[in-house]
Amino acid sequence: MEPTPDREPGIPTDLLGLARLAGMSLRHLVGTVTRSAVHTATDIVDDVRSGEPMSQILDERVALFRRAALSALGLTSTATGVYGPVDTELDVEDLKAMGDAMITEGWDTAQQPRDLHPSFVPILHDLTPDEARILRFLAVAGPQPAIDIRTKAPFGIGSQRLADGINMIAAMAGCALPDRDHHYLGNLSRLGLVRFSTEPVADFRRYAFLEAQPPAQAAYKSVKMRAISSYRSIYLTVFGKQFCEACFVLGDYTGGGWASDDRGDIYLGKGPRFP
Repeated sequence: MEPTPDREPGIPTDLLGLARLAGMSLRHLVGTVTRSAVHTATDIVDDVRSGEPMSQILDERVALFRRAALSALGLTSTATGVYGPVDTELDVEDLKAMGDAMITEGWDTAQQPRDLHPSFVPILHDLTPDEARILRFLAVAGPQPAIDIRTKAPFGIGSQRLADGINMIAAMAGCALPDRDHHYLGNLSRLGLVRFSTEPVADFRRYAFLEAQPPAQAAYKSVKMRAISSYRSIYLTVFGKQFCEACFVLGDYTGGGWASDDRGDIYLGKGPRFP
């Protein structure tokens, strides 16, 4: 059976499906489009009185109501049935009106729990499977070491960067393409989930493992002068932690043993004890 002319293929017409697609509660969606529904019902009565065919009236009003629901969700439909942001040209006054309406509407804590941000659903759509593995690993393993390698210069003046961001996060997270780690981490930083810090991790011994990796050794040998390592760290932001707790099952995942990081080291002497 061919689809009716006013119904795009692949477009769900039930409000629950639309709400789930946009990560919005059903009650919130219904409240948003109620005014449109009232106007639609009034128009149907007027059309019936004017003698319009009932089948035509219902088809037209259902299409109008569906478009109102999509608009309330910030979505639109294409010929292929793919959803995307509504593409409209807004001026400054339109944006101010939208912002003021959002402020005055308030926050319904009963329908939007504080630990579920509305952007979690679109963020999931922006992730690759390997990026999801990295987030899950950082969520249980905590901050991870990274190194930049630079040429040594007095007071750092004139120092040249030879390599940056060398880390083992993608490999330790079990990524299918660990050599794409810089691309993955760059996207996660763009989404506000991961942060690059100039502060080192607590246990400095972890950097020796990075300095022995082939990319680091290649950087050291690429110059005749002496090269040094700058200790960095990569970790989840507060928003990133909230996202991982909401979107991934972390209970049975140990991150290859790094969830507890208990290596059973025995310290000798009176040196400092790392946590």
